[in-house]
Amino acid sequence: MPTPRPLDEVTARASFARFRWAAIAEGIALLILVGIMIMRYGVYGGDPWWNSTSDLWSTISSRWSPIHGVIYMIYVILGFDMWNKMRWKLPRMVLIMFFGVIPVLSFFGERFLHSSMEEDLRRRPTLQDIDGQDGAGAAGPAAPDGTDTPGQSPADGK
Repeated sequence: MPTPRPLDEVTARASFARFRWAAIAEGIALLILVGIMIMRYGVYGGDPWWNSTSDLWSTISSRWSPIHGVIYMIYVILGFDMWNKMRWKLPRMVLIMFFGVIPVLSFFGERFLHSSMEEDLRRRPTLQDIDGQDGAGAAGPAAPDGTDTPGQSPADGK
């Protein structure tokens, strides 16, 4: 079995930071949309529950729904970017998209994905681990007097 390619920890963390903002924005936008729908259909609804007698909430709903749609698309794109950088399997991407559909779940999903990402970065090899191993033996040039620290002489006793 081939050795898996190492992850790039820096780009994965940067991707997650972008996704975190999108998850928070999506959670807030979805809560606003749910509130608008409750006001439109529940509070100010007509005789049949699906008809609205208030033009105000219909107008607000028709304006906010596309905005929420764009925020959700950005959330999915940034989720895909993070999923791609972490090289997770397809069910994780489906879970990421699912987190943005149910109100409040995006906040909990963001925390879950953060802990999953941290665990994967600890468990799986990263480019930064490989770079650290390459330079582990080369601590830098030795001082002219043979000590490891420039400016420190063997007589200092340190």
